[in-house]
Amino acid sequence: AKKILCALGLSYEKMHACPNDCILYRKEYEDSTNCPTCGISRWKEGKDSILIEGVPAKVVWYFPPIPRFKRMFQSYETAKSLTWHAARKSIDGKMLIRLIPRLGNFLMINVLSL
Repeated sequence: AKKILCALGLSYEKMHACPNDCILYRKEYEDSTNCPTCGISRWKEGKDSILIEGVPAKVVWYFPPIPRFKRMFQSYETAKSLTWHAARKSIDGKMLIRLIPRLGNFLMINVLSL
């Protein structure tokens, strides 16, 4: 997965998390071994309930949104599609809706006549 994500230019950050989704082990909890909320261990249990130090019980992948937005807005056509609602709010006080092309003018006439 790492090779594919890097090839696509997607950066990510892996963060350890509580198995019960209470907290992320970062900032003030970075060095904690147990969850302060539920008390469950941060580490995975092996055979005979022996904790495996260094192997997290749960890992969350965080994908920062800013690089994704930059890539989305690189193309003029994509940027135009993503911002149409801000540029074309209304005509004569009536809301404009992007319609599915196969519905044609029939639906547009009925929507605008409301």
